Amino acid sequence: MILRPVLIPVTRVVVGVDGSAGSVAALYWSAAAAVRWQAGLRIVSAWQAPAQDGPPPSGCSAQAAARIVQKALARVLAREPYPPRIACAALRGAPGQILLGQALDTGLLVLGTARAGADRAPGATGRYCLQHGSGPLVLVPANGAGWLRQSCRP
Repeated sequence: MILRPVLIPVTRVVVGVDGSAGSVAALYWSAAAAVRWQAGLRIVSAWQAPAQDGPPPSGCSAQAAARIVQKALARVLAREPYPPRIACAALRGAPGQILLGQALDTGLLVLGTARAGADRAPGATGRYCLQHGSGPLVLVPANGAGWLRQSCRP
């Protein structure tokens, strides 16, 4: 991974939310960044239907994703200042693919990591975005101290 600053003007900050402590920290970091850069904020939660028959596991539905996004939006609006433009989406598909697609063209992608300590390795979605993305990506650990990583294709 190459550490480098965002070189393009950021017009949209995309944050992936799943209700975890890391995603809440990422939400607050991204909202502050969007205010600082006068950029739009896009709050995204992705969900997938289960591969097997039977009821989906809890949290794997359009309704669960919509609740996560609504709660995230309420958190952003409870703090001032908030970004000039806010959009929300609960989208069906693989989280990494959905988030990379949402962050195309002058978008900065912000994800939370589950761990706050020294072992701040990203989860499966973060690893996917690092491996397959080409734009700027900020990983924010659960304690909220974000660092910038530029993912790159070989």
